[in-house]
Amino acid sequence: MFSYKSKYCVAAAMAAMAALTGHVEARDIDLQSIGYFQFSPLPPSLVSQTDTLLLSDSPEYVGPVGGTLSAGTINGNGRIYFYHVNEMDQPHKIAIVLENQTAYPNTVHVMRQLKSVATPDYFAAGRDLSRKDLEHPLDESPNARPLYSLSIPPQGRQLIFTDLENTPVYQDALFTGIVDIKTEAPIFARVMMLPMGMDAVDASHWAKNLPIDEIQLRGTYTGSKRNMEVTTPFDTALGGAFVEVGNDREDAFINGVDEMQNKAFVRDRGNYGVSYTLKIPTKGNEPFRLYFNPLGGPYSGSFTVKALHQQGARRGQTDTRTYHIGGADGITALGDGTILDSRLMGNYNAGDLLTLNFMPAGASNLPIRFLLIPESLANPQKHQTIAVNVPKDVKDSLGHPTQSGTQIPVGPINGKDTNKGTVDTSKSTMTPAKQAETIAHEETKKLSVKAAADAKKEAQLKKAKDAEEALARKKAEEARIAAEKAELARKAAEAKHAEVERKLAEKAEANRKAAELKAAQEAQAAKEKAALEAKKAEEMRQAEEAKRLEAERKAELDRKVAEARKAEEERKAEMARIEAARKAEEARQAAEAKARFEAQRAAEKAALEAKKAEEERLAAEAKARLEAQRKAEQEALEARRAEEARKAAEAKAALEAQRAAEQAALEAKRQEDARRAAEAKAALEAQQMEAARKAEEARRAEEARRAEEARIEAERKAEAARVAAEAKRAEEARKAEAARIEAARKAEQARLEAEARRAEEARKAEAARLEAQRRAEQERLEAARRAEEARIAAEAKRAEEVRRAEEARRIEEARRAEEARKAEAARIAAEARKAEQERLAAERAEAERQAAEARRLAEERYKAQLEAERKAEAARQQALAQAEIERKAKERAEAIQRVRDQQESARRRAELARQQLEAERKAAQASKRTPSFSELDDIHGDTSNVTIPNAVSIDELTKPRPTASQNTRRREQRQPQLSPNQQYVQIDPVANEPQQDQMPYTPQNEQQNDEENPPRLYPLG
Repeated sequence: MFSYKSKYCVAAAMAAMAALTGHVEARDIDLQSIGYFQFSPLPPSLVSQTDTLLLSDSPEYVGPVGGTLSAGTINGNGRIYFYHVNEMDQPHKIAIVLENQTAYPNTVHVMRQLKSVATPDYFAAGRDLSRKDLEHPLDESPNARPLYSLSIPPQGRQLIFTDLENTPVYQDALFTGIVDIKTEAPIFARVMMLPMGMDAVDASHWAKNLPIDEIQLRGTYTGSKRNMEVTTPFDTALGGAFVEVGNDREDAFINGVDEMQNKAFVRDRGNYGVSYTLKIPTKGNEPFRLYFNPLGGPYSGSFTVKALHQQGARRGQTDTRTYHIGGADGITALGDGTILDSRLMGNYNAGDLLTLNFMPAGASNLPIRFLLIPESLANPQKHQTIAVNVPKDVKDSLGHPTQSGTQIPVGPINGKDTNKGTVDTSKSTMTPAKQAETIAHEETKKLSVKAAADAKKEAQLKKAKDAEEALARKKAEEARIAAEKAELARKAAEAKHAEVERKLAEKAEANRKAAELKAAQEAQAAKEKAALEAKKAEEMRQAEEAKRLEAERKAELDRKVAEARKAEEERKAEMARIEAARKAEEARQAAEAKARFEAQRAAEKAALEAKKAEEERLAAEAKARLEAQRKAEQEALEARRAEEARKAAEAKAALEAQRAAEQAALEAKRQEDARRAAEAKAALEAQQMEAARKAEEARRAEEARRAEEARIEAERKAEAARVAAEAKRAEEARKAEAARIEAARKAEQARLEAEARRAEEARKAEAARLEAQRRAEQERLEAARRAEEARIAAEAKRAEEVRRAEEARRIEEARRAEEARKAEAARIAAEARKAEQERLAAERAEAERQAAEARRLAEERYKAQLEAERKAEAARQQALAQAEIERKAKERAEAIQRVRDQQESARRRAELARQQLEAERKAAQASKRTPSFSELDDIHGDTSNVTIPNAVSIDELTKPRPTASQNTRRREQRQPQLSPNQQYVQIDPVANEPQQDQMPYTPQNEQQNDEENPPRLYPLG
């Protein structure tokens, strides 16, 4: 993700190489031409940094197996930022699981969740998340509503950002995203990469922690929100300035700890995942521009700029604009191989308060700069000229004809030389001789004045040019020496670095082998220890189970004894009732027999006495019948009360037995929890003591630190595996116990319901029995006896069936417990074998990856060396080209001097011709006859024909023109056009042949040159 190139030596080297090689990139402004390296710095100050950041970017490349990538604790407001590449063949997913490690429920509010596209184009993924971060900003108001909330029970785990379950990350694809959460208590978060379709919560119990890579970009940090402010306002009157962030100086990188490595110190080099708010105050009197300028390498991301107007009619108003670097603007990233790339981010007025919001984009590089350039510096006023259209028949001040429809530059507007080069559009009425005389006088005067000024100006220009050339040569020589020194330093540093890396690699290999051997030994010892502890735990569990079964058996035996005692009491009560009924019947029969005997004896006495006796008998029978019925009903009521008392006693005994069993189970569970707490506390204390001891040893012996950390990690993993296995077994035992208790509760409830049904049926049977007793006493007694016997037999049968069912249940539970124990032992052994195989495979893969990485680094360094040699060669060629340019410039200066000499000679010849003409004119005036100039020209044929050469201005004479020898060449054989990379190089317009080979300079040759080769202008620098 991050190639740290923020050192200024690297930036300066990149700038020098870009200048020497003519590097051209995406630039909205030419920074070199406006003095980029003289801009004033505006250092930002840190105002505040808040909230927790869990960074997951190491290992950046995940493979050959997935697992836990990063983990840490978040309390309050926090952010989870992940950035990973899948190097496995099959598509995988990112999963984020939260774990509540406290003893109380914890509520988590998910405020925002964003994800990028999963693509092999790293810059596309990074800028996609950067854009979404600005398009969907985090609501930080007190009344902000979360996307959703969830409550996690103590020791519970919960999956968040469920959209990631349906987002496959294919091979070599980069996937990045952020989640902002708010918690009421500390929560432990895990970021994992798992195969598609796997249960993330279940995998969080056993997923392997992947090792951190060499970049070390993971851990828990403070400062996911950073507020910065420039304390010195930008003044537009002081020229250009810049604000630099991400340089680890004014803008320091945040520090944190890696909880997966016993809270080892880590650093977020680049502040990835941090949201920036940067304020820049301004002042002055002119507008300015804001540019983005990457320094550390390619950058592709988004920025939001808010401008608060503090002056003018829009005072108090705010303009907000968002700018996207890379992608839609036609480039992948800005700043690849150069520090001179730039991108315009708006025009603003002096006095505006700028607020920039952004998050460093993934796959991009830091540091970056924000350039503030006044408008007068960014867009200087250009030299203005005007042009006029002249007719075909108009001549200039020298008498030369102009071309029809040609535009003639007439100099700067409102300058002091406004009248230079103006065109004489008036028709001449003078004679040719007078015109020639006037022209000669004017030209002589102009040439003398202009020659003196040009000579002075040329001397000044030559002096300035010589100074510039000397400075350029000095700079080129300094650049060459600096390049050579840099090359020597680079080679020495590379050699030293290679030697150090070789030694480190050998040492690391030795440490790795020692760590592997030690880890294998410790893993074997931990395995044996875990097996011994598992065996002890199993024995203790079996003992506890035996105690529990014995308690249950005793409780069941007591319950059965109580039931038998109650049944015996009921049987005795029933027998007493039957005996009382029998005695009442016998008494009734005896009374009847006695009454009959007395009636027979009284019948012999008298009819009245017989009648009276009969009445008494009837009364006695009725009374006896009523008494018997009353006694029977009283006995039935007593029997019913006894039955209800028996049932209540049974229910009470069952409830007490159930309470005793539950109390015994709770006591066993409490003892088990106490034992586990004691074991956990002892393990924690041992682990803390071991960590302290190891930390002390690490401070004393740095060489043994890595091996010691590896051993600590192995022990921690073994302990975690043991604790997880023990927790899982305890959870299964708890579930089995709860299921058993629930089954017992349901069985007891069913039994009580059956007894209630039976009681209802008994009540109905008793009512029917009483009704039948009223109908026929004898039949009632017999039916009651038979029903009682049937009930007793049924109850005995039901008790026997319940006993047999209970014994069968106990046997089945024992069998299942034994099978579960064996299956658990087999599973633990299989998991141990699998974990060992995976560890060995991961270690082999890690060794292969490190070897491949070492090869890759060596190849990259070799390529970098070749590239540096190529650039040094290019710099040397550039220096040679500069020397060639200087040589040609010197030759051109000599050619210009020769042209000046020729011009001076032509001027002298013109002066001689003028003097001769003046002498001839005076001689003609002194003769008898005084003809005019026209007659002299027409009549005197013996007079030598003196012609005035086509007079030219000093501007025309100083134009670079090809010589006559060059004009004889074919056009395709002449000097070729300049390439774009040779623009602004001085070209010698005079041929390099010896002077004796050139034709003498005449106006006819000049006219021939103008006709065959129109003059060409060559820029001078």
